[in-house]
Amino acid sequence: MKQFENLTKKERYFLITFLVGFLIKYNYLVVRIFNVPSITGVILRNLVLVIFSGYLFLPVVKLKKGRISLILLLTVSSLFFLANLWYNRYFGNYLSFTDMTRSEGIGSIKVLFRHIINLWDLAFILDLLFLGFLLSSDKKKEEVKAATLFSKRKEGLRTVIVIVILLLSSQVLITNSLLENESPMELYQRSSAGFVNVYGVLPLYVYEAYDAISFENSYATELETPEFLLEDELDDEALIEEVENIVVIQVESLDEKLINYKHNGREVTPFLNQLKEESLYAENFYTKHVNGSFDADFSFLTSFYPTNSNFVFKANDMTEFDSLARVFKEKDYQTLAFHGNDKTFFNRHQAYPELGFDEFYSREDFSSDDKVMELEEEFYLGINDYDFFKQSLDYLEEADSPFFAYMITVTSHTPFNFYPPDQKIDEYSDIENQLVHDFFQSISFVDKSLEMFFDQLEERGLKEDTLVVIYSDHDAAVDNPEYSSNINFEVDRNIKKPEHIPLLINHPELEAGSIEKKGTITDLAPTLLDLIGVSEKPEGFIGTSLLSEKEAPVLFLHELPQVFYQDHLFVKQFNQFEQVGHLKNKSNEDVRLPQAKKDEALQIINYVRQKMMSTQRLE
Repeated sequence: MKQFENLTKKERYFLITFLVGFLIKYNYLVVRIFNVPSITGVILRNLVLVIFSGYLFLPVVKLKKGRISLILLLTVSSLFFLANLWYNRYFGNYLSFTDMTRSEGIGSIKVLFRHIINLWDLAFILDLLFLGFLLSSDKKKEEVKAATLFSKRKEGLRTVIVIVILLLSSQVLITNSLLENESPMELYQRSSAGFVNVYGVLPLYVYEAYDAISFENSYATELETPEFLLEDELDDEALIEEVENIVVIQVESLDEKLINYKHNGREVTPFLNQLKEESLYAENFYTKHVNGSFDADFSFLTSFYPTNSNFVFKANDMTEFDSLARVFKEKDYQTLAFHGNDKTFFNRHQAYPELGFDEFYSREDFSSDDKVMELEEEFYLGINDYDFFKQSLDYLEEADSPFFAYMITVTSHTPFNFYPPDQKIDEYSDIENQLVHDFFQSISFVDKSLEMFFDQLEERGLKEDTLVVIYSDHDAAVDNPEYSSNINFEVDRNIKKPEHIPLLINHPELEAGSIEKKGTITDLAPTLLDLIGVSEKPEGFIGTSLLSEKEAPVLFLHELPQVFYQDHLFVKQFNQFEQVGHLKNKSNEDVRLPQAKKDEALQIINYVRQKMMSTQRLE
């Protein structure tokens, strides 16, 4: 305390601001973003940080160069914090080493400033501004040499080191005992939140980097599928007798809430609303959005779960997974994939052939000279949806029948401002929030593009006996008073809420109606096979047909895996499941996850993670 009293008033303010600013961001990171399970561990680590930092930095703040160094240190840690904050806001997870090294980035700086950053984030740099003010207003000359200051600290250094070591060791032992006394490797493999709780944030990234660099595929390549998954059978009764072609369309950022949604009396998706009345529609359908849009591709085509911090098309050998494209190929369908972006985007050019596609049409296969819709600027994610569908029709006409066509749209990707100016809807002009305004405009343009596509299918003789499926890769993640993508869930923790998306299945023979069973994109491939009368799904498909009466918990394998069961949301912490939320108006229901369902969920989680590890590409 004597050393603290010897500081000037400005030096005290400087040190206090530095420590408070650092600790606020550190604790927000570990509690809100990493969701650490033990607050005891957080408190003990805070004591270590305060004692160690306070002792170490007391002489530093006496020197102007030292204060500059502290500002630089806090700036770096603040940037790291903000990167995690913004990543968590969009994806619901922390920004891992894998995310930093394998991700394709956000694509446009507009996405960051229009969709992810908000005004309140400025609060997290106020400490830096105040430190900068204190530094710039400091006219005091340095009268003390650094060597002199630090030499006075040697006497108590040994005592402080002993105290810090004791506190840190106690924190590690106590926290780890609360978390089942696992080794660092076991803890790392089971729970990043637990690892951070015991050992800290920096050791986690060091461990992740080491794991990525030194990876050797030592896991068994032959895994046993859990028995209860193998018992899941299709009913062998086709709801559609005549299916010539199959077209599946994955629409970018389409909220389920938009179906039948109106603004100023104008329907945002008039064509999809009409198509819904003629289709089989899933009322409770959710996406798999853990790392990016490619999670939806993978989940649909393999009926498997994507896992956090795993960029499957880059990291995993797709030949090791059962694939819907291969199933149809074995049934003599020509298999075609369409995406308006570059073929190398998230390694689709390698993954799609491995999954069994005969052809993959990407940006280079679409003409820029024959555009029907002109944009004010080139879209960084590829050709606009209207021209994408228009030109794809030519490829479909040339294809051998029967064919399975998988199409991915891009126009309604955030920041939602890539739609033709002459296609603007006047009824949306009063929307004050620019992001919401552009979102409605872009979705309306996509809806018009889909309507043209359906009209052209019929005009070109491709509509009859064609099964068309439309769903979304994820919701739009818009959260604004004028419009919010997902307001159905109430949660008491900062976690990624399940994303509600539409699913329409249309065929002339298929009776219109609704599917009330809850499911995800993982369940879509078994549902399609069930519709056309396939008796057995591939062994590697772990999804369940939405047409089945069997009610199964819905899993989302984020960093903290989630189970959605009977309208309530549970989060897995180690081998325990904690209820953290529910659908609105369901809070009074006493819902518990049965032990049998917990056991099944744990088996699936462990099986999926082992499968992901055993199928990694060896570079």
